[in-house]
Parts: sequence; structure tokens; C-alpha cells
Amino acid sequence: MRGLFKNKPFVIMLIAIVLLGILAFATSGERSVSWLESTLGAVVQPVQTFASKASDSIIGFFQRIFKTTDADKELEQLSARLAQLEGVAEENEKLQAENERLKKLLNYSGVSEDYTFVTAAVIGNSQGIWFDVFTINAGRNKGIQKDMAVVNADGLVGRITEVGATWSKVTSIIDSSTEVSVMVDRTRDIGLTRGTLTAGDDNMLELYFLASGYDLVPGDVIITNGMGSVYPRGITVGTVTEVARRTEGSSADRNAALQPSVDFGHLEEVMVITGTGEEEGEE
Repeated sequence: MRGLFKNKPFVIMLIAIVLLGILAFATSGERSVSWLESTLGAVVQPVQTFASKASDSIIGFFQRIFKTTDADKELEQLSARLAQLEGVAEENEKLQAENERLKKLLNYSGVSEDYTFVTAAVIGNSQGIWFDVFTINAGRNKGIQKDMAVVNADGLVGRITEVGATWSKVTSIIDSSTEVSVMVDRTRDIGLTRGTLTAGDDNMLELYFLASGYDLVPGDVIITNGMGSVYPRGITVGTVTEVARRTEGSSADRNAALQPSVDFGHLEEVMVITGTGEEEGEE
């Protein structure tokens, strides 16, 4: 066998004969097949079959690779699109919640037709979780002045205590420095409220300076009585949660704990009362 492969001319001739046989077999068409072609076909056919299967396997392998790559790209695009849609849905929910809050503010403004308002957003808080002193994004540019009353759709928030060009500071009714002249909506009895936030009272408001004969029970609604120049009459302040004699053995006055009508843990928009309809009419 080694001698056979050392005889190069013989090997070359043998390869040439095989190739000619393959060519003749491939181009034979419908003519009759000779014994040589038949023999060569029998030899070559398994090789052709193997080569064809190998070719199909290679093509199939690369097709699977390309299909997998395309599927990965499509999955990546779908994931990005899904994230985008989730972001849009979240933004829509925020806008819807904001619209609901603004609707409540507008409804409050519509009921109180005697007042004119400037709507403002809360942009800063002094400290802690309670909005006892905070900043809004309206100032002299919106006609805001010191001691204007501040409300939201739930009731009385506080008053303006400092004014800048485009901002104002609000001190709320739960701050210990704030007193409001009020009355019991049911009985029209008059008293005062003050903030008790610094005292650690969960109710955050105290009603006091009530004479001993007053009829006051838990659940009574407290509103502003309009005395003084800051808070207009009839704005909801809070609800009585507990009634107690202020000083034991004294008949001079009584006090009560109040739950504010405004949620001072979550303030986002407020309205500043800038005047009355009558004032605008006079202008």
C-alpha cells in the first residue's frame, strides 16, 4: 500500500479516472448506465449522501444561530417597549391622581364663590414628616401677601408668614405658634384653637377658651368664625375627638382635642385666599 502511494503518476491517474467517472455519472441524464458508471455511482453515492447531510447540518446550525439571535433581539425590543409602556402607565396614574386633587381644589373654589384663590404647589418642608411650616411656589409674582389664609379642599391649612418673589412660606394651624378664632358648627359657640404638634399630641390641635356651659361632644365640627382679618368665616378646621375640663376644679373654661380636617402628613397643593369677589367687583 505504501508503494502504491509512492507511485505519484499512478495515483494522479487514478484520481483523474474517478473524477471523470463522477462527471459522466452526474451528466448521464436518461441514457443507459454502463457497468463502470454503475460501479463509480455505487462508490460515489455514499460520499454524496454524507456530503449532503453534512451540508444540511451546517446550514441548519447557522440558521438556528441566526434565528436565536433574531429572537433575542426581538425579545430585547419587546422588553424595552414593555418598560416604556409601564413608565407611561405610571406617569398616567400620577397625572390622574394630580387631576383628582386639582378637581377637589376647584370644587372647593366653586363652592366658596365669595373668595378668589391662587393655586400653588408645595415645594419644601421645614423638617420632619409634618407640614407645620412649608414653602409654596407662589409669591409676589402671583399677588401673594403676608397673612393671607391658606386652604385646601379639606379645610384650613394656615396662613402666609413670609413672601418672596416666586415663593411663600406657610405656617400651618398645627404649629404651636398659631391660634385661630373658631366656633362649634352645631351650636355656634365660640373658642380658640392652637397647634399642639410640638407637644407630641397625635391630634395636633387643641380647642380652648370655652365657657363651662357650652355644649360640646366628640364628633362636633369646628369652623372659623371670621373674627380677625386673617381667616374668613366658615372654613372647616377639624373635628372634636375628646372633651375635658382644662383645669381641674375650674369652671372658667374647658378644652378639647381636635383632629384637623387637613392631612398635614400629605400636602401637595394648596390655595391661597387672595381676596373676595366683592373686592374684585369694586376694582
